[in-house]
Amino acid sequence: MVETQSPTVIIVSVIFAVFIFAALSLRFWARAVLVKQIGTDDVLITIATTFSFAFIGTAVRAAQLGLGAHIDDVLPRGTENLVAYAQTVWLSSIMYNACLGFIKVSVLALYMRLGDKRLRTLAVVMIVLVTAQTVASVMVCILQCTPVRAAYDVTMSQGSKTCININAFYLANAACNILTDLLTYSLPIPLVLRLQVTRPQRIGLAVMLSLGLLACASSVIRITFIPAMLVSQDPTSDIAQPMYWSVIETNVGILAASIPSLKVIAKVYFPRLLGTQSGRGAGGGGTAGASSGGRCGKSGIWTSPRSSRQSRVGIDRGDGFETGFGCHEEASKETLATTGPPEGKIEVTTKVSMQVFDSRTMESGKGMDMC
Repeated sequence: MVETQSPTVIIVSVIFAVFIFAALSLRFWARAVLVKQIGTDDVLITIATTFSFAFIGTAVRAAQLGLGAHIDDVLPRGTENLVAYAQTVWLSSIMYNACLGFIKVSVLALYMRLGDKRLRTLAVVMIVLVTAQTVASVMVCILQCTPVRAAYDVTMSQGSKTCININAFYLANAACNILTDLLTYSLPIPLVLRLQVTRPQRIGLAVMLSLGLLACASSVIRITFIPAMLVSQDPTSDIAQPMYWSVIETNVGILAASIPSLKVIAKVYFPRLLGTQSGRGAGGGGTAGASSGGRCGKSGIWTSPRSSRQSRVGIDRGDGFETGFGCHEEASKETLATTGPPEGKIEVTTKVSMQVFDSRTMESGKGMDMC
């Protein structure tokens, strides 16, 4: 037999490695350079990406050792190759579960910065639940056999080792991951529905915060291949599809978690894509001032698109741009600003420090409280 899915596993792994490296780099450009603030969610997604790279590395190595090839083509490579293959697959399961856990905790950490007390409480509960599930899953993967090396050492006899029913664990763990995915990524939807914004804005925010459901869809597709893999007479070949769908699942989760942070880059460098004015003032310097384009409730997500009237105000220094979530004392904000308000003008801020520049208030010298 010469059919093999090994190249597919390697190609999928390499492509997503490039994607998540680019996404993480852009995320830190936005957070560290433009916003100048690194959050807990950024640190957690970095850890998740580290585990993802480790998982990708094990997937590629396993493909080189025989993953994706038929068992009849793998056995002639010798016992040493088979042990190395089994050990690499064992390590990949550890990296996979750790990566998934950190992705979801990172997303939940972002929710805690949105300024809604109910969402914050639910996020804390989910963090505890996801952390417990992740620790349990990783420990089961490591300690599935006694001694530990029996999980991958195919030279050990059945009488010299004791192992749990790992097949049952794989199915149960996959189902639990789908459940926690659904709970995690649908958590902010009620908050978005309560916002006093236009329907297109509400839909856009809901989609942006629910992109992780794409990872959940990948997980659902992956679980359909698991039952056949667990009873297969050709395990090295039948594990290929669950493996590359696992790579897709983890890395789509990382990409989805990073997209909201990339909105800052779009606002600064590609404002027309978001329906905002160019980030340049009349004098050509700095970033244009922004004001709230919608109402500000007790909590929720606020953005600050610039109106056409405000864009005609000549601001060539001291201007700024902000975007954030909520109108609450614990609300998060992302700020891009230069030196300060223009001379002779009044800088107007809300309770969430959202900078507002309005031609009427600048001329009259009076400020206004938006929240």
